[in-house]
Amino acid sequence: MSFDLLAPHYRWMEWLSAGGKLQRCRTAFLDSITPPGKVLIYGEGNGRFLVELCRRFPQAEVTVVDASAVMLTHARKRLEKSLGGTAKVHFIHADALIWQPPAGQFDLLVTCFFLDCFRGDELRRLVPVIAAAASARAQWLLADFQVAGGGLARLRSRVILTVLYAFFRRATGLSAHEVVDPAPLLQAGGFRCEHQVEHDHGLLYSSLWVR
Repeated sequence: MSFDLLAPHYRWMEWLSAGGKLQRCRTAFLDSITPPGKVLIYGEGNGRFLVELCRRFPQAEVTVVDASAVMLTHARKRLEKSLGGTAKVHFIHADALIWQPPAGQFDLLVTCFFLDCFRGDELRRLVPVIAAAASARAQWLLADFQVAGGGLARLRSRVILTVLYAFFRRATGLSAHEVVDPAPLLQAGGFRCEHQVEHDHGLLYSSLWVR
């Protein structure tokens, strides 16, 4: 799986397909969390969430892990352009299924439109690793796609997700072909959902988990 080819075009593709919905989903609970000291972000992409996080919490030390070197370059440039050299950010180019974070170090975990990239068996390996990186009272910001609850909204979400997965499987080599609910895995890792909101007729959701 590699987003390198899409990285230069991802911003306009996101805007064309979803407007500002995904960014609102990413940042929905930024003003609700306890100010973090150490943050671990998986799959940040081109850095739009990262800039908002660092703007709100300039003292935080942030580690960003992404499998796309091109995405990391875009995120680094966006951060530099927006905030200069003031942010404390470490960029790590690595496969999330292989990279091992230090245990018990981070009081904020972030996975925005990231966990939906993995099959169920991959999530069962990955989520415990992420959870093990959390401190005793960590928070976890999660934003992602889902199948809506019922009626026309459910049908609409299924059609959209089918198209999205078909495109990204072809364009990036994505292994997943459907959304897998990560909630049971977060719960098994000692987290509980404190807040959740849905967006775009239930297709998108933002949630804040706490330990």
